[in-house]
Amino acid sequence: MKRMFTSLILVLFTCSLVLAAVPAGYVMAKVMEIQSSDTSALDLRLTLIEPNGQMRERRIQTLSQTKEGLTSSLTVFLSPENVRNTRFLSIEQQGGRTEQWIYLPALKRSRRIGSSEEGGSFMGSDFSYSDMASTTYDEKEADHLLLDEDATSWRIQSTPFAQKTYGKTITVVEKATYLPLRVEFYDLDGKTLVKTLVTEETDTVEGKPITKILTMKTEASGHATRLEMLQTRFDIPLSSGYFTLKFLETGRL
Repeated sequence: MKRMFTSLILVLFTCSLVLAAVPAGYVMAKVMEIQSSDTSALDLRLTLIEPNGQMRERRIQTLSQTKEGLTSSLTVFLSPENVRNTRFLSIEQQGGRTEQWIYLPALKRSRRIGSSEEGGSFMGSDFSYSDMASTTYDEKEADHLLLDEDATSWRIQSTPFAQKTYGKTITVVEKATYLPLRVEFYDLDGKTLVKTLVTEETDTVEGKPITKILTMKTEASGHATRLEMLQTRFDIPLSSGYFTLKFLETGRL
């Protein structure tokens, strides 16, 4: 009986070590896997929130397509009138590069987003051009470290190998869904908190867990941007023609 009890304790101890040894890189890879799809079409409400509480709404549609592990996305502003038909194209390249262009209907021309603009605000929001391109979830892009965990979530620090906009991020990942519940973005010094992204509501679409409402807040100014998923569709037929400079500039396939 004593031998059986000792063996049981050893088994339970070994299992607890295995459960506690979930690598941070594995968790972040699962975050990407859960959120990935061959194609997606999102109808979004984007709300700019001033520190005094004043709000301005914009409606946008985002299409994305992933081929051979590389993602292209197109964002089209539907309203209000002063930004209607503004289009933004992001194309991930081999080697971790992302090329981006924006079409401004008032000027009737497109321009490429330069590397010096990556930290700039995307259309007056709290998301930067860099935020529209990278995740730092891939182990090829960042070093991941498990800071701590509890019964429901992990807290993981990610330090990108190529530090362009942020020195590190700290992400709280829900264990049940592998959805990020909170992301803190730190300056290149790795100490100054620049922005915080908070998931306010989650949902499930066709068995797939998704973030339905999230808010990005700039700490220094108190300005915030809320994104609400109004309609979400995954793995639907999409023409590759959407993800071209021709469509960006003409709005036609």
